[in-house]
Amino acid sequence: MGKSASKQFNNEVLKAHNEYRQQHGVPPLKLCKKLNREAQQTLHGHGVEEYEEDGSGEGICKR
Repeated sequence: MGKSASKQFNNEVLKAHNEYRQQHGVPPLKLCKKLNREAQQTLHGHGVEEYEEDGSGEGICKR
């Protein structure tokens, strides 16, 4: 996934998540570039090259 596609995906997920949070009366979240970068570096440090949803709500890590 390219950077612009990844950014769009992140924004779509955040929007959907915040809509759910709003239904429960809790404040919205904001994306944190530093946290995202650190999480990605941690995955790469464990040999994980790619992470994707499998359609059932479970994540799949590819090495």
